[in-house]
Amino acid sequence: MVIGNKVLFFALSGYSSGIVKAMQKAGLEVDYFNDKPNDGVVCKTLGRYKIPMYQKVLEKYYTRIIASIKDKEYDYILIIRGEYTPINSLKLLKETFPKAKLILYMWDSILNNKKIEIKWPYFDKVITFDKKDYMDFKGQLEFLPLYYYEDFLPKKTATEMLYDIGFIGTGHGDRVQIINEVKRQCEEQGLKIYSFMYLPHKLVYLYNKVTNPAFKKAKMNDFSYEKLPFEKVYEIYDQSKTVLDIESITQTGLTMRTLEIIGLHKKLITTNPDIVNYDFYNENNIQMLDRNAPKVDTEFINREYFELDEAIYKKYSLENWLKTVLS
Repeated sequence: MVIGNKVLFFALSGYSSGIVKAMQKAGLEVDYFNDKPNDGVVCKTLGRYKIPMYQKVLEKYYTRIIASIKDKEYDYILIIRGEYTPINSLKLLKETFPKAKLILYMWDSILNNKKIEIKWPYFDKVITFDKKDYMDFKGQLEFLPLYYYEDFLPKKTATEMLYDIGFIGTGHGDRVQIINEVKRQCEEQGLKIYSFMYLPHKLVYLYNKVTNPAFKKAKMNDFSYEKLPFEKVYEIYDQSKTVLDIESITQTGLTMRTLEIIGLHKKLITTNPDIVNYDFYNENNIQMLDRNAPKVDTEFINREYFELDEAIYKKYSLENWLKTVLS
């Protein structure tokens, strides 16, 4: 049960817009701010590597925001990921809004968000999407998977499947290598694949080209440097017989893509072995893919989708996620 209806919300842009909309739809009053001054590569890199000089920039950024809203009262302060929020800013938030419940939701693994543990004591509740992190830090974290956006689901289900496999995601780690192998096999078997790999900047491509062996055969025009709108992402998935999911090798938590296929009633091909431990797992709908030797299975692609219990679809919705986070 959500108690109180005023929320101060810090998160990265893009994904946050759907959460804000869901909050407002639920009757909550929300003030949203980006968790960093901007989403540029320089800003993200300096914040990620905890450059001392830039930490001061972040502190000033949060101080300005807090000063602009200090006369308001909040029931909740929700921060997504927490990577860019300095400890001094967390202290200031608690001092300025002593009645608010300070909540951190981590939708990245601890391995990808190093030293985030030192910030946990400043929160009233810390939630992770990663089951391994939850087990490793038993008693310190709550566990809650991600969600799908109900409002972005297509109003009408596609009657014609344009693609056998659909993939949309960031081109990091070994994803590029796996995607290229899947594309090669699809071409051999006469299957249609929609592949969209995103990188935030061409400098990121150049860096990976030098440091990441998976980028050895990758070309700059293999990637898009602009994100697809969520509505377009869901439209592509809706037009695909199956959706391909390749989680980061440094996480066990389910990707957003995994939960989106639940809302879309789609089959999934995934490299994440932990998926068998979730209540929505059904071998008719989900196929495991060996990330070291991926093999496209035409029989699975053409198989009919097996409908799940209605309670499962509700459980992984953004509406339910929000109720759980702010409970």
